[in-house]
Amino acid sequence: MSGERIALVTGTSSGIGAAVAKALLEHGWQVVGVARRTAKFQSSGYKHLALDLADVERASAVIEREAGARLAERAWQRVGLVNNAALAPAGRVLTNDAVELAHAYAVNAVMPLWLMGFVLRRRPDGAQVRIVNISSGAAQRPFPGLATYCSSKAALRMAGMVVAAEVEDIGVFSYEPGVVDTEMQRATREKPLEEFPWGTAFRQYHAEGRLVAPELPAADVVKFLESERTERFVESRRT
Repeated sequence: MSGERIALVTGTSSGIGAAVAKALLEHGWQVVGVARRTAKFQSSGYKHLALDLADVERASAVIEREAGARLAERAWQRVGLVNNAALAPAGRVLTNDAVELAHAYAVNAVMPLWLMGFVLRRRPDGAQVRIVNISSGAAQRPFPGLATYCSSKAALRMAGMVVAAEVEDIGVFSYEPGVVDTEMQRATREKPLEEFPWGTAFRQYHAEGRLVAPELPAADVVKFLESERTERFVESRRT
């Protein structure tokens, strides 16, 4: 099916998003990437949209126009979506800033849910849809200092479950990649411990070399996107 598969991937400037985009391109997919910064790779099959997903009005309008045009170009057999971009502001609940909270929810939950509806609404007739929502143990466990991240990831997990319940011919994968060596992980472990007590564990993972390279979870994501048969909702954690 080379040339007949297209995926929309968020957060492609680094980390898991970049690794997923590059792996998909190697597998013959066309990719539309969304990130604030320019991607560090180039390919004739890659189109980059320089957008801040926290700017919901502008981001949704540009994606509707640009990615919508790409979806209308041909009779794609497979349409993929990878909701990878996320923010993890650390801080105790008592110190949460409302603007920062709204910003994170826009990136972590609002736009991913909108994007799920977008690809379903704009997919060509007969196209199979595979959606991957990059999740976290924080979606199911309370981590002191990460109320915003935990609650928004829990919202994304439930949103994926609802989408799968509403649409029959779909596959939604809620995927926990484990502790991955990304810019977000590095920024989180550098937070003051009084803001994020779990930073001690993350620093230990780094010191012991237990962080996972982004290419490993990316391979799991691509495998799901290329799967021919799947349940409507699947979740798993990389161990």
